[in-house]
Amino acid sequence: MNTAIIRLTILLLLGTCSGFYLELSLKMAFLALLPGILLFLLTFFRARKLLFPDLFFGSSVALLFFLFGIFSASLHLPKNQPQHYINKISSEEMPLLKLSILETLKPDLYSDKYIAEVNAVNGKSAHGKLLLLLPKDSLKMPFLEGEHLLISSTLAPIPAPLNLHQFDYAAFMNRKGVWRQANLRHGISKTLDKKESGIKIAAANLRRKITLALKKNNFGQEELSLVQALLLGQKQDISAQTYNNFAAAGAIHILAVSGLHVGIILLMLHWLFKPITSLKNGKFLKTFLLILCLWGFAVLAGLSPSVVRAVTMFSFIAVGMEIKRRTGTLNSIFLSLFLLLLIKPGWIFEVGFQLSYLAVLSIVLFQPLFHRLYAPTNRVVKYLWDLLSVTLAAQIGVLPLSLYYFHQFPGLFFLTNLLILPFLGLILILGVLVIFLAVVDVLPSFIAETYGIIIETLIKTVDWIAGHEQFLFKDIAFSLPEVWSWYFFLFAAFLLWKSFSYKKFIPVLFSVIILQSVYISSEVKRENRLIVFHKSRNSLIGQQQSDWLQLHHNLLTPAKDLKLLQNFMGGEDLQQIREAPLQNIYLQKGHFLVVADSSAILPKQTPLNTHLLLSGAPRINLERVLMNFKPEVIIADGSNYPALIKRWEKTARANHIPFFYTGKDGAYILE
Repeated sequence: MNTAIIRLTILLLLGTCSGFYLELSLKMAFLALLPGILLFLLTFFRARKLLFPDLFFGSSVALLFFLFGIFSASLHLPKNQPQHYINKISSEEMPLLKLSILETLKPDLYSDKYIAEVNAVNGKSAHGKLLLLLPKDSLKMPFLEGEHLLISSTLAPIPAPLNLHQFDYAAFMNRKGVWRQANLRHGISKTLDKKESGIKIAAANLRRKITLALKKNNFGQEELSLVQALLLGQKQDISAQTYNNFAAAGAIHILAVSGLHVGIILLMLHWLFKPITSLKNGKFLKTFLLILCLWGFAVLAGLSPSVVRAVTMFSFIAVGMEIKRRTGTLNSIFLSLFLLLLIKPGWIFEVGFQLSYLAVLSIVLFQPLFHRLYAPTNRVVKYLWDLLSVTLAAQIGVLPLSLYYFHQFPGLFFLTNLLILPFLGLILILGVLVIFLAVVDVLPSFIAETYGIIIETLIKTVDWIAGHEQFLFKDIAFSLPEVWSWYFFLFAAFLLWKSFSYKKFIPVLFSVIILQSVYISSEVKRENRLIVFHKSRNSLIGQQQSDWLQLHHNLLTPAKDLKLLQNFMGGEDLQQIREAPLQNIYLQKGHFLVVADSSAILPKQTPLNTHLLLSGAPRINLERVLMNFKPEVIIADGSNYPALIKRWEKTARANHIPFFYTGKDGAYILE
């Protein structure tokens, strides 16, 4: 095994992560890199005079790659790119932007969503990705990939989550390189005649043609949406019910064209092209055809980042497979990771990127160990054992990260893979045939009906598995320290399992101690605090006590059914919600929270350290209230009217009192 490739890739990865965390200016990043380059050159010329390179040279190479990772990350930060559009606008203006539509996203209840590339700002050249929102009540037709637009709209930061442990859509889009959004509800747009050209736009046009051809052959909406997801990388039309069922069954990875699909296609093509190896230069020709077909599939699937990453990784693996050594495959994985980090360092923070590489690495490392435990000779048993060992190996690699991001574990994941994965290759290959015949308008009805039945059977199978809710473990609290601790334990256990020795037993014991320390410290750090949550048209005040939450609210439904509270309970690892009516006064570690509700009744005397909460649109004269006492801060929750909030904020500023609105500033926490 060429461990140098693995070490240098890990150092580049660590440097990249550090660079995004530090957010250095380009000048500072270069000044940090320069000594690393000079030290490397010095040790390089020194090593040429030595018989064997020493530790000094190896350390300089490691430092160089780490510093280069920092520099690469800094180079991709928008603030270090003078031509990026965020450096050409102010928050107050409504600039004139020229855009080209790159990608159609899943819409929400109010808007269609697109990712657009900014080509110009106020007539001057610019670049950068933008989230574009088109109101659903607009008379404009939905935008298509490749269209050019002129828009005039305020560019605002993508809103951060308003409550603790909610999904951070802003961070999710930032990881994709999207830093601002433009809402055409408050702007104007005009579609230009000019259209973008290129391979991605041609692929988008092909996907639209394929969708129309499939509709013409009477595919149902549910079946059509699944075909679009499995083969075209388009998940926008999948219903929420289907998506949730796939997640509950442990089959959510099937809906995203990624490493699983590309890996299955590679294995099938590897078997299909096997006779070519008997020809002269057959291995080279076979590898070339494998890579060509994989990239052809990537174009069909729209060259989305997840598809490009998967195809890049498996293109290197295709080469490693021809070497017929596990170490060749492992080196190929790290070579692809190295290349992608150089091209798009920001991808390291995308969940799909992390899970794909961890799953493949875990399969390559752990599956041979499972085969060492048991090697059946019966074909049926061997097939089932291979499927089980691959599934278990992949789960070992992705489980800590999956729990951290999704806080749930599907207990029937093996049953799902046993019933679905053997047929996924058939679904993909037959799907390509169906698409080709539909596009050329010669698709026989019996093939279309047969494929529709297969897709429908897939959906019903997933629905049946998802129906066993007792096997879906939800709301599992999992912190980042737990993720790192478990991966350290898994790595130490792998080294011990691979070749047992008492020296290798020490890191395992050490990792167990770290795990125990993490869990003990999490219990000690449990916080007692008061939280004013944001909920439109309602008031929610929570008092967090150890492992339970005392919730005061005016909801008409049980609080446990509220998604924001489910996220909070899972994120904080709380076991119980105790519900109670709203009170007028709360005490939290010497600080009082006084609630002015719709009754507009306030205590005549208020103590020091008072926080005033305006709830339920109280009819009060805030200026007169402030004549009697001066609260430390005035809070308005989501149960108030926007006009009242604006008036109260103006009054608070006039009296030099901080004003906090949960609909803008998020949940208010009093610790």
